[in-house]
Amino acid sequence: MKKKISFYFDFLSPYSYLAWTWVRDQPLDFDYIPVSIASIVNHYETKGPAQIKPKRNFLFKDLLRYTSLNHIAFTTPKNLPFNSLYALRLSLKNVAGDQQKEIIDAIFRAGWENGMDIGNDDILKEILGHYQIGITELFLKMEDKSSRVELKSNIESALSKEIFGVPTFLVDEEMFWGNDSIKYLEMYLAGKDPLDHEKYKNFITKHQF
Repeated sequence: MKKKISFYFDFLSPYSYLAWTWVRDQPLDFDYIPVSIASIVNHYETKGPAQIKPKRNFLFKDLLRYTSLNHIAFTTPKNLPFNSLYALRLSLKNVAGDQQKEIIDAIFRAGWENGMDIGNDDILKEILGHYQIGITELFLKMEDKSSRVELKSNIESALSKEIFGVPTFLVDEEMFWGNDSIKYLEMYLAGKDPLDHEKYKNFITKHQF
């Protein structure tokens, strides 16, 4: 039996896009959970990478190196940062339904492969219209109060699980944060997790604050 893996992401996060290029090709059992990274960062009273200029500039280099080495199409959306709330709500499970994976993929590709303004609702209609998705019904669901409630619930659930950034994978309550943690997730799923649990517990006990 395949383990259920929760994948927390925000379209605003380029590393969520990189993780998605792996996720979309896996024969694994995923729950796709859109969350607002701004809400999570604000909860912990920290700054996002784009708010720290040297870190932002370093990350652009890191992204370009990684995508070049791994042959992943990569650019930046037309406007960066952008408001990802419409895109997030369109990709919610109860909004997108059976088309959730297709919608997530379409939005990620439009922004981070083709440089489109995925913070613009008219552009989102254009993007999703190409996939022959029922645009009118989809946007009516996205604009309904229930979609705001669902997104807020996703964020609250993420915070209750002490998720502090995206992309994050959660399986068996074990957290794997960041695109670079995928290799550890794969080892965990294969029963080959290199984590020394006793040493970890000792570290946590010794260095509490």
